[in-house]
Amino acid sequence: MRLPRRTLLAPLLVGVVALSACGSAKPPAAVVDGETITDTQLAGEMVLFTFLGSLQQQSCGQPDATIGESTDAACARFTLSNLIQEDLVKHYATAHHITVTDGDVTDAISQLETSLGGAKALDQKLKQNDVTRPEFVALAHRLLLFSKTQKAIGSANVSDQQLQQLYQQDKSQFTQIHAKHILVKKRALAEKIAAEATPKNFASLATKYSTDTGSASKGGDLGTLAASSLDPTFVQAALSLKPGEISQPVQTQFGWHVIMLVSSTVKPFDQVKDQLSGSIESQAFNTWMQGRLKDATIDVNPKYGRFDASTGTVVPIRSTKTVASASATPSATARATASP
Repeated sequence: MRLPRRTLLAPLLVGVVALSACGSAKPPAAVVDGETITDTQLAGEMVLFTFLGSLQQQSCGQPDATIGESTDAACARFTLSNLIQEDLVKHYATAHHITVTDGDVTDAISQLETSLGGAKALDQKLKQNDVTRPEFVALAHRLLLFSKTQKAIGSANVSDQQLQQLYQQDKSQFTQIHAKHILVKKRALAEKIAAEATPKNFASLATKYSTDTGSASKGGDLGTLAASSLDPTFVQAALSLKPGEISQPVQTQFGWHVIMLVSSTVKPFDQVKDQLSGSIESQAFNTWMQGRLKDATIDVNPKYGRFDASTGTVVPIRSTKTVASASATPSATARATASP
């Protein structure tokens, strides 16, 4: 599922801003499972999203040129889309006791201040965008909570079996090979070299025959490299050897190789589990979000657009992206039905 693009506040501040509030006399901007997002609340969050965009020199939302949409309308849609998704996520955080400490917030803001040139530089940007320090601190807390919850949801929906499968598929990413080789153009010469080569004379043969100028002067030594950075056929041949063994001629796109394996190491699964988990947690979170969008009742005020559950965004009613008519329900809103 394609989720709304989010602006990065700092490496640790990744996520979505939202604040559910009590209803008002006017129709709310949106209702998510009975909880309202008011016009006033949306307007305040638009200021914050505009500020976040300014930090990365990005706009708050992209106007739909097909209907001549204004920048304010695009920002409202973008902000409301994020508020809706955050509203769904925050309930998971509460139910699973996921919290963010004041220290977490302080550290994240310190990182941002450092990147901007100090606390005064941040204060200046806040002032330029009519955002107060307390408002910014509260914003940072919400962003961190979303990010932390997003990771927790992703982790909870990734099994060890999935990680093991990914580990086996990408094992070359975690394999280091130290090998020497002699590269020549003709198979006949490679066969001759392979017949003569021993661990003791391999370096002199490489210096004499190898066309690989980068390693020939080093006795054919390629050094220790990630298996993923080498030709797959070369890797397969090298890993079939024991340390000190020399291969028969092996052909790759570069020519004919005679390979001597010095050593090979593979990082065990337990050492790379977190790295593997991070690579698929995002997809796991998106899958979770698709399920929540399918189950949730999400009503959007038609003056802002229509909620498209397939993308998790609010789209203009007259946009070519709209997948249903504006009169689908009395309030021109959508009950979320997600699809990949």
